[in-house]
Formats: sequence, C-alpha cells, structure tokens
Amino acid sequence: MPNPGKIKAARLDPAKDYTHRFGAVVHFLEATGWKKRIKGDHHIFTRPGIPILLNLQPEKNGKAKGYQIAQVRKQLELFKL
Repeated sequence: MPNPGKIKAARLDPAKDYTHRFGAVVHFLEATGWKKRIKGDHHIFTRPGIPILLNLQPEKNGKAKGYQIAQVRKQLELFKL
C-alpha cells in the first residue's frame, strides 16, 4: 500500500491535478476519515465536523477530474487535514 504522506503530498501539488487516478483519490479520502455515498457516478464524501461536501465523478479514462482535485486540495488546506 502506498505511503499516505506521499499520496497527500501529490494531492497538494497543483501541477498534478489532472494526473490522479480516480480510485486512488477515493481510497485516499476514505483512508483519511471521509465517508462515501454513491448516487449514479457521483461519489459524495462527508466528514464529521466539516460542513462541506466533496462531490467527485470519474472521467471516462479512469482519472479524477482536475477541478475536483483542486476542490479536495482546498478543503485539505482549509481544514488543515
């Protein structure tokens, strides 16, 4: 299993927003305490104590959407996660 610190560092690099595999992002969020529910292809993440939802959808090539990775990064920085 990859090192969570290394994964978090990659998520915080804006130059890599369009290179992340969707499954890796989902795994990272679940491993850091986010709860997931799925409605269609929307993966909606919540975390106790954080009033923001993260809504992610995979692209057809199996990668995460870059603007959604930017939203994840913003929440990680805002709530110091």
